[in-house]
Amino acid sequence: MAMDEQLSEREEMPPTLPSAAGSEPSGALTVLRVTHAAVQAAMDEPGLVRAVCQAIVDVAAFRFAAIARADAECGTLQRVASSAPLPDDVGESGSPQLDDSPWGLAAREALQAGRPFLVAAGQASILALLPLRDATQVLGVLQIASARVGDFTAGSVDLLQEAANALAYGMVVLRRAERHAAVEEALRRVDRARKTLSEANRALVRATEEQGLLQDICRIIVEDGGYRFAWVGYAQHDEAKSVAIMAFHGIDRAFLEWQRLTWGEGERGHGATGVAIRTGQPSIGRSIRSDAALAPWRDEDLRRGIAAVSAFPLRHGDEILGNLTIAATEEDAFDEAEASLLGELAEDLSFGIATLRLRERSRQAQETIKRMAEEDALTGLPNRWRLRMRLGTEIDAAKSHSGPLALLVLGVNHFQEVNETLGYQQGDAMLCEVATRIRRVVQDASAIARVGESEFAILLPRSDAAAASRTAQRLLTELLEPVTIGEIMLDAGGSIGIAVFPGHGTEADALIRRANVAMHQARQQGHGHALYTGGRDRECARRLALIGDLHRAIDNGEMRLYCQPKARLASGELCGVEALVRWEHPQRGTLWPNEFISLAEHSGLISPLTDWVMQAAFRQSYVWRQDGLSVPVAVNLSARDLRDPKLIERVRNHFATWGAEPEDIQFELTESALMQDPQGSLECLQRLKDLGTALFIDDFGTGYSSLAYLQRLPVDAIKIDKSFVQDMLSNTDSNVIVRSTIDLAHDLELEVVAEGVEDRAGWEHLSAQGCDVAQGYVISEPLRAEAFAAWRSERAQRVQQRH
Repeated sequence: MAMDEQLSEREEMPPTLPSAAGSEPSGALTVLRVTHAAVQAAMDEPGLVRAVCQAIVDVAAFRFAAIARADAECGTLQRVASSAPLPDDVGESGSPQLDDSPWGLAAREALQAGRPFLVAAGQASILALLPLRDATQVLGVLQIASARVGDFTAGSVDLLQEAANALAYGMVVLRRAERHAAVEEALRRVDRARKTLSEANRALVRATEEQGLLQDICRIIVEDGGYRFAWVGYAQHDEAKSVAIMAFHGIDRAFLEWQRLTWGEGERGHGATGVAIRTGQPSIGRSIRSDAALAPWRDEDLRRGIAAVSAFPLRHGDEILGNLTIAATEEDAFDEAEASLLGELAEDLSFGIATLRLRERSRQAQETIKRMAEEDALTGLPNRWRLRMRLGTEIDAAKSHSGPLALLVLGVNHFQEVNETLGYQQGDAMLCEVATRIRRVVQDASAIARVGESEFAILLPRSDAAAASRTAQRLLTELLEPVTIGEIMLDAGGSIGIAVFPGHGTEADALIRRANVAMHQARQQGHGHALYTGGRDRECARRLALIGDLHRAIDNGEMRLYCQPKARLASGELCGVEALVRWEHPQRGTLWPNEFISLAEHSGLISPLTDWVMQAAFRQSYVWRQDGLSVPVAVNLSARDLRDPKLIERVRNHFATWGAEPEDIQFELTESALMQDPQGSLECLQRLKDLGTALFIDDFGTGYSSLAYLQRLPVDAIKIDKSFVQDMLSNTDSNVIVRSTIDLAHDLELEVVAEGVEDRAGWEHLSAQGCDVAQGYVISEPLRAEAFAAWRSERAQRVQQRH
């Protein structure tokens, strides 16, 4: 209620004492003036009430002033401020009781009604009780004493009540400000804890080893959360029940060691850390200054600016692993909301530790299994399966730099005769000696494999046919010397076949097969080593023919534009399409992108193909706009496109030709393409962004991009790769990646599109995780661009019928 409204509703004061009519209310005016001045200058309520009381006496020349706080029922008054000194004749009457006496009842009624009240105070004074009241309640009473009857005329009392109203208003405003400041401080601390939890969860997702995780969490708590220090310890089950220091930040190890903490029952086990480990419960907000149990560390803690400390147990099942201890510079830190978030952080850290330990045990087991599955037990060399994997990797590398590689298969001559004549033990010894001699020539043991009973394969990356022949000759020379087994001398001669990438094959199996054929040819012909002469691989020929067909297909109208719709998870509203391409081959029928995109990338046709897709997408967008449809179309760009200096010019030309607006066309770029040339990609993306179009990172999660690089990219959204989305309901790791990617993207203020959403279960799960957009068969399979408008209309009708 406004101050003038309060005055208008004031009832007349009870005529307890006669007034001196006609006196000038100068003292009351002064009280009003000094009260307003005090309200304007006040910083807090105690200061305000003291200043008003003293000013009424010092400036307005009244004998006495006091302010008392009333309880909710106006039953008692408790003095909170008064002028000094207190006049002797005012005495206890300056603080009257609101009891059940006639005077007390009348005074209480006056206060509740908001009316001033006059009483005799001592033999020479009159005391005015002026209610301090806001719109809903009585705050208290302003008591003013004077020996001059003229100070309390009707007009003077009106002015004094107005001063009391101003004082009440100031008290209310200051209380609100104090509450607001308290709320802001609480929010700041909760935000500090929330930020710490958020950053810690990111560290948990990225963590690969335990020690690094512990150190990252401590650093985040101090640097991002603003706490004084943090440390992690592990409970030791020794006689002293000591705590091993595992990680810390914001403090030095010497200080932690000086504390000599334990989780036992002794004096140094009653700090926050010891209690948390011993009881398995958090020890929250321990005050360094006032907590008696912290006396052993008090002086040093205070000297270092540590005011409060909390410790949280790290738990794995029923086992207490150790502690996460956090210190703050504020004594009243760690309120309930803040402690709850930090407790959640400790639980997440416990889970992260357990997960990393499980992962490490799993890794060790997997390494053992892998070694058994990939290694030849006799020679310790890789086996056929391991060779095939390594060969596939080397082939991919050779394709990337357009270089050759060679594969040799060495067969030990007459080995079966050795086994049959001398026994398997001697045969095994002979094979081990042959493996040793091969290692003398080929230093990289991982490039040697035992691929048959008496056959070894040797992989020579970056070697052509001539280099492979020279290595084969050195191997044969090494095998010329007989193998001595006990007192027996055995001939260790061999035959070697050679197959070379890409001339003899572009697949691992083809090279292995053809090197083996060449080895048999060398053995049959007695040449020692032989180069495969079976002709060029049929698959290679087919791919070459397909490259020629692709060049003609782009010009002959064999490419078809398809589009796959995207929809918002929150509303189901369509929000765009991704432009896709299909090849209607005259002989082979419809070919999908995985059958020709890689050919285009390696044959220099990716730029013409991208141009065709862009032209078709811009044209289709124009057709839809003419029909009244506003549908953003996303076009994929390759790594080669990003390196094309004319890309921006090509895009600008398409915008100009078709009159498209920036919001009509979007561009998608795979994470792996961006990482081929991070700096160049960043510059190209910035130039695309300057056109006003939206940019998406496609297949996110498969390209190993760093967060530091990601946050620099001028992109609007990321698309989670379908391999994670399709496995998220059945694979915990995939689900964690999806959830973490969504949180990370939103923290970077990016939208998230989930690819490969196949069913409603996936839709609902992603929606619950806060994902923004879905794309996949749950919405629609890729459609011919010409059929999209009709499909969209039918979908809208189905949605309308359901509602």
